[in-house]
Amino acid sequence: MLKIVQYDINNNYRVLNNTGYLFHDALKYVLIGEKHFHVDNGDKPFDLIYIENDAYVKADPLFPNSDFFLSEMLFPPYFYYDENNIDKINLELLSGFNEIFFEEANEYTLTIGKLVSKYCRLKITYKDDNVLLFPWLVDKVKVNNKPLTDKYIFIQKDYYGVFTTPERYHTLDFFHSLFLLQWLTDLPKEKIKYLSLSIRKTEGIGSIISTYNRVSRALKKKGIITFIEPGCTRFSEEFLVKYFTFTKVPEDSNEENTIYAKSFNSFVLNHFIQKYEVKFNLAILNPIFLSQMKEYADYVIGNKKILGVLLRGTDYIIANYVGSYRPVSLEESIDFIKKEFKAQHYDEIFIATEDSSMLKEMIKTFPGKILTVSQERYSLTDFKDLKYISDLEKKLYKGKEYESYVEDTTVNYFYAMYLLSRCDSLISNCMCSGVDLATSFNNGKYKKNIILSDKIKIAQ
Repeated sequence: MLKIVQYDINNNYRVLNNTGYLFHDALKYVLIGEKHFHVDNGDKPFDLIYIENDAYVKADPLFPNSDFFLSEMLFPPYFYYDENNIDKINLELLSGFNEIFFEEANEYTLTIGKLVSKYCRLKITYKDDNVLLFPWLVDKVKVNNKPLTDKYIFIQKDYYGVFTTPERYHTLDFFHSLFLLQWLTDLPKEKIKYLSLSIRKTEGIGSIISTYNRVSRALKKKGIITFIEPGCTRFSEEFLVKYFTFTKVPEDSNEENTIYAKSFNSFVLNHFIQKYEVKFNLAILNPIFLSQMKEYADYVIGNKKILGVLLRGTDYIIANYVGSYRPVSLEESIDFIKKEFKAQHYDEIFIATEDSSMLKEMIKTFPGKILTVSQERYSLTDFKDLKYISDLEKKLYKGKEYESYVEDTTVNYFYAMYLLSRCDSLISNCMCSGVDLATSFNNGKYKKNIILSDKIKIAQ
C-alpha cells in the first residue's frame, strides 16, 4: 500500500504526476525496487512511501498474536488492479448504505473513493484532509471528523479483526474484499466457472465443512461452483464423498475456466467470505451415515434431559487463538457447568472433548453423570515441538495406518457432534467448528446455547 507522507527535500526521489493514475504509475516502479516517490502537486508537493501489506498489518499492535494468523499471509500485495473492471469488484458489499467514511487517505481509500464516485450513489467522507491534495477526487468528497449520515460504512486506519460486521472494516480488509477476484485470477469474469479451494492440512473436518460452505455461498451468486482441491487436506476425496456431500472435481475444470485459491488465510479471512453465515444441516451427511448415528443417539439419549458440553483444549490452547476462539479455563468452565446443571435439573451430561485431562476432571466432578463417545484424546504434554492435532497424527501414524486412523477419529467426531445436537442445551468453552456443526444439526432447538468465551468476556 502507498501511504502519503511529508515531502522530503533531502532526497532526490522519482517525481510522479498527480493524476488519477498516480498509484498505478508508482506501483510500476515498486516492482523494480523503488519504495519512495515525490509527487508533483504545485505548491503543495508530497511524497508516497510503499509499505508491504502483510508486514504493515502484522506490525499493528491490535493484530492477534496467534499462530493461526501469523503463520500465513493475510493481505497480499496488489501490484495490479483495475478499479474500472467492476465485473470483478464485489460492489455488493456497499449495498444498503448511504455513505462511506474513511479515517485515512491512502492509496486504497483514495482508489475506493474514486471507484465509489463513479459507480455508486454513496456520499464519500474522509476524516483525513490529505484527500484535498488530489484534484481528481477533491470535488467528489467531503472532509469531516465523523460520518455525515446515519447509515454508513466505517473504514478505519487501525487493524480491525472482525470479518463479519457489514458496516466496519480495516482499510486493507475492505480493499481486499472488494478486489478479491482480481487478486485470484486474470481470467475475465465471464469465463470463470469453478473455484478450486485449497484448505490447509492443519484444518479439521469441521473447519473444512464450514469453510467450504462459506466459500460456496459467497461465490454461488456470481455463478461460480466451488470444489475442494484433491489432496490439499488430510482427508482423501474418497473419504469426503463416502461420508459427506461435497462437490467432486468437475470433469471439465481446467485453467481456462477455474480459479485456484491456494492461500487459505488470504482467501478465506476477509469480509467477502466471512460475512456468509455457516448454513448447513444434516443434508451434508451421507444418508446411510446419518441413519447409523440417529439409531445410536436414540439409544444413548432417548427422552432424557441431557446437557451437552463441548470443551476444546490441547492444540486450541497452544495455537493461542483470540476472542471467541480462545478457550475459557477448565476451572471457570466447570464452575459455570455446575451451576447450570444444578439449576436446570439435567439428568446427565454428554461431553465432547479431545483433551484427556478435561474429560478426567469432568468425570471426577460429575460422578456417574457423564456420557461420551470414543474419541482420540490427548494431553498438552503430547504436543512437544508440535502445534496441531494433525501434526501429532502424522508423527504417530504412517501410510495406510494413518488413513485408517483419520477415518476412524473423524467418524467418531461426527458421532460426538451429532449427539451434542440431540442434547437439551449446549455449553462450549469457546467458539469452534464443532459449535457450528452441533448448532446447525440442532436446527434451533437448543433451549440454551452458551459460548463461555463470549459470556465470561462480557462479564469482565
